[in-house]
Amino acid sequence: MFKNITSIFLLLCSSHLAYGWGSKGHQVVAYVGANIATDGEAFWKANLEPLRQLTTVPDRVWKAPATKDGEANTHWFQVDAYYQPSDYNQIIRFPSNYSDAITQYGSRMIEINGVAPWRIRQLYQLAFYSLTHGDMKQGLEYVGVMTHYIGDISQPLHVSENYDGQQTGNKGIHSYFETTIITDEIKIRADVEKRALALLQDANFLSQFNGNLMDTILLEVERSISNRDLVLENDKKYGRSKSGASIQLNLAKDRMADAAATTALILNQLWRDTGLVAKATPMTIQDPNWVKPDFNNLPKDRMSPIHRKFLSDEEDCSL
Repeated sequence: MFKNITSIFLLLCSSHLAYGWGSKGHQVVAYVGANIATDGEAFWKANLEPLRQLTTVPDRVWKAPATKDGEANTHWFQVDAYYQPSDYNQIIRFPSNYSDAITQYGSRMIEINGVAPWRIRQLYQLAFYSLTHGDMKQGLEYVGVMTHYIGDISQPLHVSENYDGQQTGNKGIHSYFETTIITDEIKIRADVEKRALALLQDANFLSQFNGNLMDTILLEVERSISNRDLVLENDKKYGRSKSGASIQLNLAKDRMADAAATTALILNQLWRDTGLVAKATPMTIQDPNWVKPDFNNLPKDRMSPIHRKFLSDEEDCSL
C-alpha cells in the first residue's frame, strides 16, 4: 500500500503527528513503568525524574532540523499497511529481523510505514552494552529514550495508516487524543499506575510476554491497533466535547497503562540480563546526542545466553 510522493512528504514532515503521547503522556508512561519495575527497583526508583525527562528527548531534541529526516519514521509502525483487521493476530509473524523485512516488503515500504520496533530493540541493546560496561549514566539515558518509542507504539494512531483520521473524516484526532486531553499529568499518572499494576496481575496480559523482545513489541502493536477503531468511533459518536474528552481520556489511560506495564516488564528483563546489583544511585543526566537508526550493527559482546535469546529473531525467552 504505497502512498504517493506528496503523502510520503507530509507523513515524514508533519512533526505533530509523531509525538506519540505529547510530553505529558510520555512522561506518565516512563515514570510509571520505571516505578513499578521490580528487577533493579532501587536504581529505577532513584532515577524516576531523570527518566521522566529523558523520555521526551526524541521529540524535544532529536527532531531538530539536522536529524529530523533520519529520526521521523522511528516513531511509528503502520501495521495496517501489512495486515487487514481479520489478520491482526498474525502481526506476531511480521519479520523480526530488519534485513528480512526489507527483503520481504522492500525498503521503501518499510521506510514509509515506520521502524519503531527496531528502534526499541536498538536502544535496548545499547542500554545493555552501556550498563554492562559500567557506564550507568549512558545506560540510563538509552533506557530513558527507549521508553519514548514504547509509548509511541501504544498509541493506536501511531500504528495506523489512518494516523490522523484523514481516511475516515476524523481529521485532527491524532493531536486531540494524545495531547489535548492529556492535561493533569500527576492525576493521570496515579490512575495509569493503578491500571498498569492491575495488568501485571492479569494472567491474559502476562501470557503475551513469553517470547523475545520483538515478540513483546509486536504484541503491543497488535493490542494498540485493535483500539484504533474505538478511538475513531468515539470521536464520531461523542465529538470533542467535554463528555467526548472524558471518554477518550479513559481509553488513553488504558493505552498508557499498557505501555507502562510493558515498559516495566522490559526493564525487568534488561536488569536481569545485566546481572547487576541494584543500588539507589541517582544519576545526573544530560540530553543524549542523537542515535542514528542502525538496525544491523549493534554491540554484541558481554551478552549472556539468555540475553542473546531475548534479542533473537527466532528463539524465545520468557520475560
